[in-house]
Amino acid sequence: MPKPDPKPNRFAANPPAWRLSVAVAAVAGAFCLVVSALLVLNYVQVQRTSPLDNPELLALRAKLVEATGDDTAALVEQVRVLDLLARGALFTSQETLRTGAWALLAGAVVLVAALRLAARFRPLPPVAPFAPPPPEGAYWLTRARARELALFFGGLWVVAAVLAALFTPTGFREAAPGAAPAGDQAAAAPDTGGEAAPAAAAAFPSWDEVKKQWPNFRGPEGTGIAQVAAAPTAWNVETGENILWKTEVPLPGFSSPVVWDDRVYLTASDETTRAVYCFDANTGEKRWEYAVGDLPGSTGALPKYNEETGFAAPTMALQGDLAFAIFSTGELVCLDKEGKLVWGKHLGVPDNHYGHSSSLIVSEGVLVVQYDQKKDPKIFGFNIADGSEAWVIAREKISWASPICPETPLGRMLIVNSSKDVAGYAPATGKLLWQVKCLDGEVAPSPAYGGGVVFVANDYAMATALRLGGAADAVTAEMMWEYDEVLPDTSSPLVTEKYAYLATARAEISCLDRETGAQVWLQELEDGFQASPVLAGGNIYLVDMMGVMTLFAEGPEYKQTASIPMGEEAGATPAFTEGRMFVRTAKHLYCIGGK
Repeated sequence: MPKPDPKPNRFAANPPAWRLSVAVAAVAGAFCLVVSALLVLNYVQVQRTSPLDNPELLALRAKLVEATGDDTAALVEQVRVLDLLARGALFTSQETLRTGAWALLAGAVVLVAALRLAARFRPLPPVAPFAPPPPEGAYWLTRARARELALFFGGLWVVAAVLAALFTPTGFREAAPGAAPAGDQAAAAPDTGGEAAPAAAAAFPSWDEVKKQWPNFRGPEGTGIAQVAAAPTAWNVETGENILWKTEVPLPGFSSPVVWDDRVYLTASDETTRAVYCFDANTGEKRWEYAVGDLPGSTGALPKYNEETGFAAPTMALQGDLAFAIFSTGELVCLDKEGKLVWGKHLGVPDNHYGHSSSLIVSEGVLVVQYDQKKDPKIFGFNIADGSEAWVIAREKISWASPICPETPLGRMLIVNSSKDVAGYAPATGKLLWQVKCLDGEVAPSPAYGGGVVFVANDYAMATALRLGGAADAVTAEMMWEYDEVLPDTSSPLVTEKYAYLATARAEISCLDRETGAQVWLQELEDGFQASPVLAGGNIYLVDMMGVMTLFAEGPEYKQTASIPMGEEAGATPAFTEGRMFVRTAKHLYCIGGK
């Protein structure tokens, strides 16, 4: 009995070009599916854990806080090694994430091209000669609809993977809870002697007065240029050489110290207490401590955090007898120099990737608060006397950088970074003067300024120099050059008369020519940087995360002046007044003098 004819292979019967296109599409589709799944899984995993929150690393840091004597050096070395491993995992994960996104894009391009070719070489539908014809094209119409559905759901999956890649926090920090309603004027301050009388309107301090102080993050204009003739270049924390005083800071925090006349201020916080401290600049004695109480509108909600940020990351701002402080909980207070509350607000717990870290700055009687979050980000301008709103700027994109306010040939200018652009505003009115799209990613470094040049940079993006021009009522910002090699992720750049300096968490320092963007030199050190460089007395000061202060001369070659350990981890940028430097470490505040 003859065997029946085998069932025909409908795929093999099609033209070779169509079969090849379909095979390539199948492989590309499977590739996209696997890469998409890995990106989505990576997003879920990163939301749950962070290599920087390694329990062993946190335990070692807790021991280091309590350590004394010979145990300290050994623990510091253990923390150093484990921290480098954690950061290596962080940078590897970031690079893997970006590689996966590009691979997914390439796979999607191949998939679409293969599907288009398959459609081009698709065989015509067969016609049955002796059977009644089915509805015209019914079989092929069903196949087309199936392909459309497959493409639709496959596209959704790819979009979900791309979104997961884009929104995976590359800094591995926890997300903050939803924002609370904004409050208004504050109640009386607890245990600080009551409230102060409302501040009367006063003349703004002259520039000659301001440049003697260190009133905000990175100095008088926020640019990292100390207006001093001399700064310490030699000291020893173990022997006490040139250590004018050292005092313990009771609570943790990453905010930098600020100085006005004979007072040094900083903030510190844990889960239960948000505190402002004032120390005597000459003796280190604590003059007063202010504990922030409940402000109208506050719900008591706390943002999630890790050891890298805490609750007191933003640096304070000073203006004469007034001191301004903000915490990651959204509490904003104005105190007088005796520690009495002048006014306060609760702006709501900020809802963003890393929690609030933007520092405060004052210009022309206005306190500038860059209050970025996922929903409804804003920059506020508050009148310093009573906290009333002077102006508000709605933001499209956010950042974790801090604003600067330098004096330019076109007048004083508020310069602010976002995740897509850098913009200049009039500090008295909040009016937009110029805006240039030149940034990308999760921007933490603040802008820099020097000699009419605005300089911005961010890791995995670009460094860009912009020259300001035009007139006061028609400012222009012209791109001079771009640089994409050694870029900072946290530390802010420094621009001097001839050079621009960048420091990275990978322990690199890069010097660029300010006019051309050409790399002048690159130096690799032992530990990475979170603090920002400061030019003071002819040297650039830069403290690494392990607390080693490196001094090097400004110039076309790397010439190290000194490398001095502070004995503890450090993440704050030092403050300078004439002949003195104030350094905050993990547990202490130092005043250093001498040569």
